[in-house]
Amino acid sequence: MSKIWRRILIAVGVLAALAVLVLAIPFLVPMDAYRGQIETAGATATGRTMKIEGPVRLTLYPHLGLKAQQVTLANVKGGKASVMVDVGDINLSLQLWPLLHGAIALDKIVLVKPVIALEVDNDGNPNWQFGKKTDKSEKKGTLTLPSGTRFNGIEISDGMVTYDNAKTKTHRAVEHVNLVVGITEIDQPVSLTGDLFIETRKLGFQGRLATLKSFLSSGTTNFALALDSELLKADFNGQMLPDGTTDGRFQMTSPSLRELSGWLGQKLPAGGLGALNLKSRIINKEKVTHLEALKVSLDGQNMTGDLTIDASNTVPVLGGTLNADRLNLTPYLEGGKTRAAPRPNEAWSREPISFALLKEFNGKLAFSTGSLTAQSLHLGRASLHLTVDNGLANIVLDQVSLYGGSGQGDMTIDARGKVPQFLSRSTLHNVELQPLLKDMLQVDAISGVGALTLDLRFAGSSPNAILHSLSGKGSLSAQNGRVKGVDLGRVAKTVSIVLGGDATGDVASTDFHDLGASFVLAQGVMSTNDFRLAGPVVEMTGHGGIDIGNKTIDFRVKPGAHVAGYGLAVPFRISGSWSKLHYAPDVGAIMEGASDSLKNGAAAIGALFGGGQKNGQKPEDKKKNTGNALKDLFGIH
Repeated sequence: MSKIWRRILIAVGVLAALAVLVLAIPFLVPMDAYRGQIETAGATATGRTMKIEGPVRLTLYPHLGLKAQQVTLANVKGGKASVMVDVGDINLSLQLWPLLHGAIALDKIVLVKPVIALEVDNDGNPNWQFGKKTDKSEKKGTLTLPSGTRFNGIEISDGMVTYDNAKTKTHRAVEHVNLVVGITEIDQPVSLTGDLFIETRKLGFQGRLATLKSFLSSGTTNFALALDSELLKADFNGQMLPDGTTDGRFQMTSPSLRELSGWLGQKLPAGGLGALNLKSRIINKEKVTHLEALKVSLDGQNMTGDLTIDASNTVPVLGGTLNADRLNLTPYLEGGKTRAAPRPNEAWSREPISFALLKEFNGKLAFSTGSLTAQSLHLGRASLHLTVDNGLANIVLDQVSLYGGSGQGDMTIDARGKVPQFLSRSTLHNVELQPLLKDMLQVDAISGVGALTLDLRFAGSSPNAILHSLSGKGSLSAQNGRVKGVDLGRVAKTVSIVLGGDATGDVASTDFHDLGASFVLAQGVMSTNDFRLAGPVVEMTGHGGIDIGNKTIDFRVKPGAHVAGYGLAVPFRISGSWSKLHYAPDVGAIMEGASDSLKNGAAAIGALFGGGQKNGQKPEDKKKNTGNALKDLFGIH
């Protein structure tokens, strides 16, 4: 029993002695002696002046350690911020016995409310390159720690990081940064986990570093990083090389590329750029990023290829080759608005077409796609090259399949000014005219297989403005088709009287084996002098204008000498809006024809009005028939 009490008393004595020692430590250890050590160590490691403006105290709870307040690390000379790092409190958890011998052995470092100012000057030099360049020091940009340094971790609580780039005129800030770094020795693996806020959205992250030693000494370092927020989920697994290159596998998903970009500080123009899924090998050095073996899905469009992004300029410069299953440009052109095509009797839309995306990047890209859609225009498999330079774009269609045929062309879009300017040249072969003209001009009356050439210049920010500004030239030829909605042969015969329902309307049509014209355009009006149409029962020529901008027509048609099955045919005029055409005799052409007939003698006049005098016919009957013919011809009853 006495031995038990003896041991208890010894234990009590030890605890009492320890309590006295703990109470005495603040008086035994000279705190001001460590202020200079900490400042010197910080300056040696970074090459910058480090100051502890506040007090340095010994803490006993919850861990033995030092607490330094108002700690700053100087910025580079000429920097925007007066200091690069400003920490409210630095808590250093220490090992006891080295401290009693005047040495600092770290257990954990906790930074409370640090403010870190990252800056890039006008020449592109960052302020986070540490170290003095001397004969005995590491090269500039290398941050070193003493060999054998051991500690259990680093924590950052409620920090803030700002980023100012004088070269690109950009500013970023992240707030409420919380970080836990798991580290024991600088040559052992490092883990990190934490979160931060960009504006009002939280971003969580987890990472792994092979060793801190290789990282600080600019050696090859394997690392992984995962990001998680409501707008972004991303993973990277790769390595950092001594020359600063980052190389590894990267994947990311986002419900909206537009919202993600805006959240990260780069506002994009309206239209498209929604759900994104990306996988690639990524190689980055300085501000140039290569995406190899790229697989990306954007707005439901799947693409593969290789892409280079050079972010060293005000806007990124893109280069590479992309292969897409389909491309739908409509959302990007319409600025995110869904609009229905106007009806034939409605004016062209005045809703603006956006080309703002052409100012968001420069570069040269090669595309191939299974299909290409641009508003109402639908193309099949296409191969094209795109060049963009500060809002000036050139698109070359090397080969495209469309509307059953094929074509080539090029277009220049100049979006540098307030009003976009366009140049377009195209040649189409063996295309189905009905779907083509319906998509281009909402005209579906002409069917057949044909060829079309266009050399156009136009301007405007809406379909209405563009179609009113059309100028240039072109030609059209078609074979084995039909003009729907009108029987031109019957019109030529009956235009002098009230047109019957079988001459116009849905059931009426005109078959042809050849149709064609060359034309010029000015201010949206297409004019031709050599229209031709030839079919099994009718041959016609014509001239006039089609006002594309206002959807009207004023056209004169002259039937050939013989319209099979219809007898006498007279020149006629087609006028009015596209949705309500009017047919009437072309009096000028008729009188011109009558004058020619008079010159050719009575036989010609007789032929004009139904033939010469028949056997047994009296002169007065002939006069009467001639009068009736004139009445019929001019619609006088």
